[in-house]
Amino acid sequence: MMTIVLLAVFTASAQDRGRNFIKDLSVEEVATLKTKKLTLDLALDQSQSDKVYAIVLDQAKDRKAMMEARKSQGEKTALTKAQKVAEANERLDKRIATQNKMKQILTSTQFEEFRKMDDKHKRKGKNKRKGRKGNDRNGRE
Repeated sequence: MMTIVLLAVFTASAQDRGRNFIKDLSVEEVATLKTKKLTLDLALDQSQSDKVYAIVLDQAKDRKAMMEARKSQGEKTALTKAQKVAEANERLDKRIATQNKMKQILTSTQFEEFRKMDDKHKRKGKNKRKGRKGNDRNGRE
């Protein structure tokens, strides 16, 4: 019984460290790590890797700016339907632009693998959100 409790405590603390690790990195460090992962997963050459780094760095800067903007807002306020639609459109526009840039850099085989990785990542995120309180399949609380 004691072993189970200790295992649960160590697992929880390890997960927290993993989340905080990324938050403590600079945008350049995040971009470097993600680029290296993509370089390994997609077998990128040096030229492709350099171009992908520029894209990933822009994404990391955007993400950091959005996080800072949310922090500066302080208390969370409910968004209007129009604001939600505008944010969703902006997110999708950025994804489309990134996908188009990646398509120009990668070979067709690499691009297909990139798309598979992206789809897998999206499914993983959806599964995580399903378990949160207030999020069921129909959006009801």
